[in-house]
Amino acid sequence: MAKRTHHQPAPTGAAPRREPITDSAWFWFALFTAVGLAALLATGGRLGKRQAGIENKYQARAGVASGQIQVETSDAGVKTAGTAPRYSTPEAPVIPLWPLEVLLAAIFLGSLAMLLRQRIGQDRPLA
Repeated sequence: MAKRTHHQPAPTGAAPRREPITDSAWFWFALFTAVGLAALLATGGRLGKRQAGIENKYQARAGVASGQIQVETSDAGVKTAGTAPRYSTPEAPVIPLWPLEVLLAAIFLGSLAMLLRQRIGQDRPLA
């Protein structure tokens, strides 16, 4: 039997079988965070408008409950606010979305790095 050198390919039966990438938990972390980040970035403008509306309702209710906003009722039954605090806008919400974007990006990059490390580690022979 001929002696194998490092230049000759390994016989078909002796080659270690590589696991599918979908068997890795790091793949799923990377995939789901990438989809979440893409969805957040794609809907950022609409989500900002919706969030500003929700924050405005909360600020108005909290202001009325605490007495900061005085509601005046006219003879016709129309209610108006006498004094009103500064409300949030889509450009300047009370709770910004950028920390969520940064967190998703960090999880994505970390899981992608671990996935690559795992996949490249499988290619190296155990010496």
